[in-house]
Amino acid sequence: MKLRDVLKPAFSNLTRHKVRTALTTVGIVVGILTIVTMVSLGIGVQREMMGSFNAVGLETVRIYPVTEQASSLNPYAEQTRTRLLTPALVDQLQARDDVVLVAPSLRLPSGMRISLRMDGREVKVTPWQTGLASIPDPFETGPQLLAGVESAPQGGLVVTESTFNPFGYKREDFAGLIGRSVELVLYAPRGESQAFPFQIAGITENRWGNISVAVPDRLALLQWWNNDPDYMAHWGYDEMLVRARSLNDAAQIVDWLSGLGFDVESLKTVLDMVNRGMIVLQTMLASVGTLALLVASIGIANTMIMAVYERTKEIGIMKAVGAAPGQIRRLFVVEASMIGLLGGIIGTLFGWLLGKLLNWLILVILRWQEIDVQGTFFVVSWWLVVGALAFAALVGLLAGLYPAARAARLAPLDALRYE
Repeated sequence: MKLRDVLKPAFSNLTRHKVRTALTTVGIVVGILTIVTMVSLGIGVQREMMGSFNAVGLETVRIYPVTEQASSLNPYAEQTRTRLLTPALVDQLQARDDVVLVAPSLRLPSGMRISLRMDGREVKVTPWQTGLASIPDPFETGPQLLAGVESAPQGGLVVTESTFNPFGYKREDFAGLIGRSVELVLYAPRGESQAFPFQIAGITENRWGNISVAVPDRLALLQWWNNDPDYMAHWGYDEMLVRARSLNDAAQIVDWLSGLGFDVESLKTVLDMVNRGMIVLQTMLASVGTLALLVASIGIANTMIMAVYERTKEIGIMKAVGAAPGQIRRLFVVEASMIGLLGGIIGTLFGWLLGKLLNWLILVILRWQEIDVQGTFFVVSWWLVVGALAFAALVGLLAGLYPAARAARLAPLDALRYE
C-alpha cells in the first residue's frame, strides 16, 4: 500500500466527523501557538541584545580598580583601592598595537553640591557620568542633540535644555548659547566654595543629570573637593574602557590585565552569559506550550480510540479483504499525525500573527511611556516553523500509536460481529 493510498482514506475519515476533529485540533493549535509565541519572543530579544552588543563592539573591555573587602564592623566605610587605574596604565594600553581606543572615566560623588552660574543667577545641577571618549551604552538610547557638540571637550559643558528654563531661554535661543562663558560653583561641606570657568559646548534633550563634564575637568573638581592635589596617585580612575582591534586581541588584553591583577570584564564574556541565560529562558517558555501539547495529545488519543470503536466493522471488512495489521496500524497513525500537523500549521500561523500584534503593542506602550526603543521582539525563524510542525506531527503520531495498535489487533470475525 502506497502512502497516497493511506492519505486519501485518512483524510476522508477525518472529515467524516468535522466537529470532533476540529475540537481535537484546537488543543494542538493552542500548544503550538504558545510554543511559537514564547520561543519567538526569546529569539527576538536575543537578536536585539546581540545587535546592541555588536553595535558597541564585542572588542570592548572594561577595567576596574581592585578594592579591599569591606570590614564586617563597618561595611559602609570607604573602601581602599589596592590596585589603581593610573595614567601610566593608560599610556601602556595606548602604546599597544592591538588597542584602538582607551577611555578612562572618573565619577563625581553623588553628594557633591554643584551649581551652574550664568547671567548672575545660579541653578543646582547634577552631572551625568561620561568617559573621556564616548563609547555608547548598548542598552541606552541617547538624547537628541539640540545644539553644539554631543561630547563635552575639556573646558566645555554639555547641558540639558531644562537647565536653561530658570534663565528664560527657549530652544530657539540655544544656537546663540554655544560658546557662552559660564561657571560651575562647588560648595564643599567644609564651608568653602570654588568657581570653575567653562564654556557651553552643546545642548541636548533632557536626561538623568543636567551637565556633562570631560574627564580632565572632573579631575580638577575632585582635586578641589577632596582637597587632594595628588588625587590620581591616591585613587586613580574609576573605570577604563578599552577597544581592541579584534575579538582575539580583546581576549589577549583580558588575559594580560587579569595577570596584572585588575578586575576585567569583556562584553564577549557578558554576551556568552546572556546567550546561556536566553537558552534557559527559551526552554522555560517552550515548556509552557509543551504542557498544553501533552494535554492535546490525550485528546488525540481519545479521538482515535473512539474512531476505533466506531469503525470496528469497517476494520473487520478491511481485514477480510486482505488488509494486513501493519496497513491498519499505518492508517490510524497517519490520521493522528494529520491531526497534529493540521494543528501545527494553524498554531504556527496564529503564533506568528500574535507575535506581530504583541510586538506592535509593546512599541506603542513604550512610545506612550516616552521610551525611544525600536526593534522586533518576536521573531519566527525558519527552524522554529519546521520544528513546530515536526513536533506537532510527532505528538499526533505518538498519541495515535495505542489506538492504531488496538485497531491492528482486532480479529476479523469479532470485528464483523461487533454491534
